[in-house]
Amino acid sequence: MRVMTYEISRPGTWRLGVALLLGGLLAPACDTTEEPTVDTADLRTEELDARCEYLVRCGFMPDRNTCMASELPDPGLVQALGGTSFDRVGYDAEAAAAYVDTLRNLSCDDTVENARTLLDAHAAIFGGRIEAGGACFADEECRGEAVCDRTACQGSGQICCTGQCVEIRYLSVGEACPLAQQGTRITSFCRDDAYCQAPPDDGSGNPPTQGTCHARVDNGLPCEQRDACLDGQRCNVGGSGNCYKLSASGEMCNPDLSQGSCLSLNEVCTGTCVAAPGPGQACVQGECIGYAACVDDVCVAYPRQGEACDGGLPCLGNLDCRDGVCQADLTSVVCVDGTPPPPPM
Repeated sequence: MRVMTYEISRPGTWRLGVALLLGGLLAPACDTTEEPTVDTADLRTEELDARCEYLVRCGFMPDRNTCMASELPDPGLVQALGGTSFDRVGYDAEAAAAYVDTLRNLSCDDTVENARTLLDAHAAIFGGRIEAGGACFADEECRGEAVCDRTACQGSGQICCTGQCVEIRYLSVGEACPLAQQGTRITSFCRDDAYCQAPPDDGSGNPPTQGTCHARVDNGLPCEQRDACLDGQRCNVGGSGNCYKLSASGEMCNPDLSQGSCLSLNEVCTGTCVAAPGPGQACVQGECIGYAACVDDVCVAYPRQGEACDGGLPCLGNLDCRDGVCQADLTSVVCVDGTPPPPPM
């Protein structure tokens, strides 16, 4: 297989997705109402702008300008957009606008429902045209309920190493389920109302590779894993071993939950759920706002673009530490197979 790469410079400007999404509301009244759309040429910057709005609102970035300088366009999305020019992927401009709107307004709550809402909105944009078993570079290129398994590419050093389209399976309670392993793509998942419970320790010292799908349990019932409870709840692992409902902002919360008892991703429990501490403030149970880490009980901001990165903390967002300085990779790569199209006239 002959593989080509196309480098696309990172966009230096951004456009407000709101203007596109509300364009239909500003048009003169008529008999039919057109749904908002986002063209393929605009989706990279629209998605990045909406993502930064979410990340700032939910406490993972300090402000919009810093976010835009620290985040890169989603590589899978860039690959999918490139694939639309080579008949590898179909594109729905109305679904793209709906996805951008969903991302921009997504709740900061840590729930399965939130994650599912975003995944479904994203999946509606692209219609993959590669059947299961075919060569692929991104999930969006695969047809139907399939993803691009590039596990074999791990450590190969090849940017355009081809994977294979593999059907996703959703498992019922009682079925065997794969547990996460480094470098392995999971293509079978317990359904949203279940979780994959690891088997008892067999004493071998080796981590288990398979578990069993168990139904999530309700508030107050015994549990064994963090994700063993119904959506919006959490298991008090290492404590009572029961499920607890997560608390909304300003509500009383359970500080004994070692993995957090607040529903929002950017809040911590100090008796009630409050905003997580920022840089320079004392950590709360080892937790800080999303763009900082707890160092010696004080929140320290991750280094930004152009700042030194030799202090042990990772760079903010998608920035890389190169030559001791946080820097952005200014290009994205689109991989295609076959013969490239003729140059434009």
